[in-house]
Amino acid sequence: MLADQRRHNILMTLQRTGQARTKELARTFGVSEVTIRSDLEILTAKKRLMKTHGGAVALPPDSAAAAFEERMSRNFEAKRRIAQAAAAEIVDNQSIVFDGGSTLLQLAMQMHPVSNVVVATNSMNVAQHIMYRPGLDVHMIGGRVFANTVTTIVSDTDRAVGGLVAHQAFLGAHGIDQAFDVVDTSEDVARAKRNLVRMARRVVMLADSSKWDFEAPSKAFALSRVDLIITDSGLPQPIRARLKKLGVEVRYV
Repeated sequence: MLADQRRHNILMTLQRTGQARTKELARTFGVSEVTIRSDLEILTAKKRLMKTHGGAVALPPDSAAAAFEERMSRNFEAKRRIAQAAAAEIVDNQSIVFDGGSTLLQLAMQMHPVSNVVVATNSMNVAQHIMYRPGLDVHMIGGRVFANTVTTIVSDTDRAVGGLVAHQAFLGAHGIDQAFDVVDTSEDVARAKRNLVRMARRVVMLADSSKWDFEAPSKAFALSRVDLIITDSGLPQPIRARLKKLGVEVRYV
């Protein structure tokens, strides 16, 4: 099991039980207590849990970090498959943009080894997961921090990343409405997504089946602007039929 996956599972355990002992976690995941203590220290630094003497406890349920972790666990297997499919689109000698959100964090975890790839992201979680990986030149897009998604609100992409024009942008969605618009509850987040789309020649949308037929007040951009949609096999047939007419490439996993 990869370290990122183990840490995610530790958080899921705490979400169910509220607390856990280091010895129990080491036995559950088949690693040493030293390794678990290191995991807990890393997760504490990221404000994902609270380390205690001999173990750890979950964050209060009303915290932004706890809310993000809950989103990470929702439709986890579908998000993992979507991320694996998206990872295959990233090749050597590219510049790419990563949006924030739980599925994009999965993509960061699933990335294959690559060479000479520039990554610009507004997601602090994504940047933390990939900044030490060889072959990547990681740039954090600056802006006001939006705690709910652990991202920055991008108001001026030219100033933030020096006018980068990326080969690809990988975006998530709070929801996709009946008009096939990518929508969000926050106008600031919707505007930030529009700016990320403008940075790239090719746009890849990652959206599991729970995100479809979803209403929210702020439109980010039309789905017709997307070049590739990766979703899961749970997407209802009527929506599949409409997507086929839209003329956008769709990949079901």
